[in-house]
Amino acid sequence: MSARRARRLRRALLAAALLLAAGPGAAPAAPAWEAVPMPIPPGGVFRTPLGQPGDLSFWSPNRGLMTVGGNNTIPEGIYAWNGQQWHPLATVCGGANARIAWAGPDEFWTIARPSLPRPQQPGLALCHFQDGQVVGSYSTPEGDPDPFREMTAAACLAPHDCWFGGVGGRDGTGQRVGAFHLHWDGTELHTVYNPQGRAVSDLLAHDGQLYESTLVGRRAGDHGDPDLQDAEDPPLLLHRIAGDQFSSESFVPQAFADGGTELRALDGNATTAWAVGGGAVSGPATATALFSARPPLAARLDGGSWHELPIADPELADEDVFADVAGVPGTQTAWVVVRGGDVLGDGGDLQPSVAHVAADGRTDLQALESDDAPAKGAAWKIACPAADDCWMATARGYLYRLVDAAAMPSYARDDDPAFAGTIAVRPNEAAAQAVPDAPPEDDSGLQAPPVQLFLPLPADFNLPVCRPLPSLVTHVAVTVAGGPRLVVRFRLRQSVKVALIAARGGRVVARTPLRRLRAGPRALTVRVSRAHWPTRLRFRVTGDHRRRKPCRPGDPEAITTRAGGSAR
Repeated sequence: MSARRARRLRRALLAAALLLAAGPGAAPAAPAWEAVPMPIPPGGVFRTPLGQPGDLSFWSPNRGLMTVGGNNTIPEGIYAWNGQQWHPLATVCGGANARIAWAGPDEFWTIARPSLPRPQQPGLALCHFQDGQVVGSYSTPEGDPDPFREMTAAACLAPHDCWFGGVGGRDGTGQRVGAFHLHWDGTELHTVYNPQGRAVSDLLAHDGQLYESTLVGRRAGDHGDPDLQDAEDPPLLLHRIAGDQFSSESFVPQAFADGGTELRALDGNATTAWAVGGGAVSGPATATALFSARPPLAARLDGGSWHELPIADPELADEDVFADVAGVPGTQTAWVVVRGGDVLGDGGDLQPSVAHVAADGRTDLQALESDDAPAKGAAWKIACPAADDCWMATARGYLYRLVDAAAMPSYARDDDPAFAGTIAVRPNEAAAQAVPDAPPEDDSGLQAPPVQLFLPLPADFNLPVCRPLPSLVTHVAVTVAGGPRLVVRFRLRQSVKVALIAARGGRVVARTPLRRLRAGPRALTVRVSRAHWPTRLRFRVTGDHRRRKPCRPGDPEAITTRAGGSAR
């Protein structure tokens, strides 16, 4: 029997003994982790796990997201929680490596694989979701002089300030070396390299500051020395990002095990922030083995500085690591994912284990399934949207929830349309994409003044010209509404069929159906994409049966042009 299995057996026997000793009059059980059945997938018959999760994140207790790798039944994509159930949100821009960064209540980013036909390596693309659609999709083609490198972490300080971090490397010219980052400034993405080139394991926006945690080496499984502008002994695994500058936090773990310590995850709330990890899977310490063992590691931000907590639990082994963390809102405690440090694959043949970490470092290790049960997968991602509500997803995509069965939290159903449908389309990454702060300047000509025509005619030439019929469409005004949508208000002189057409360059990007409108003030609304904002608007009008009579000099509608004059 393995040491881990023996510890689990002892814990199970102790729990059973305590239960028997408590007797029938015992107090109600404390909150416990319970399996949450997922909805039957569309077109399916049986409930099925969702595949390896890339991330699990909540904007509020009734608005959550989980990126999933999928399987033979579930497509790769994103699931959403509306306070009452999980449902598919997108079949694009998800995956087992897709990290989530919230930029606002209806806006978020994911790290994804590029869209076809570009190579499908995970972590080389970004998707920008806003108001229920993918408004931007970004990657670089092969041979690009400033290529995207694999990204593993994401966080936003504001909608116009999002960061994405990844592995150590260099740009296409070899001039910039370090850990790869992308920065979104609200208009465009640009690459930034942290010269201390340790791979980024996580990013955290906390209390107006942006922190990142790192591995020891350039990427997981890399056994060489990272590219460092400044020598570090011991390695500095926490950084702060301000502007495009990186500064190292002074935090150093107490037991480094010859450089074999690294951080795996960050999390924070209004109360505090957490950094967790354990033994290394990269760097020189792993040159002779895939994993450098040491006891699990947890540190907490206190008074502006990071402090390691004393983790001393006989149930935890040196080969265990804290692989993900969720701070419990309103407390100085956290829940952590516990798994073997050398589990770099899917961990699908394991059982999930989590631990509660108190403010003083005391831990309570909990195995959520017995070793005799069918494997649910190692614990993978964890999140706590409320003090009495936590979620955990396993490597195979099974979900568990920590709630008090006697006081189950009840949330209003989130019916925001941005999270109601299933998104199946992402923009073409080969096209330049940017989301402007304001709609582009209107160059459609709809509100332009009339054009004056100057006619060079002989001095002795007089020509009667009939005035053109007055325009059917007048008093045009364009406003931008949420969605985004363009609302075009105008006045019609008579009843005709009208359609509004929005174009960008020579391509129609949106239009309304042709329908009959009566004379008078009218309005048409067309939904547009910020990534393909129209540069021209025009009306299509049919059914104009007005007749023009021939005009002669002297008629009220006749005007006379003279040499060098103008038709007015």
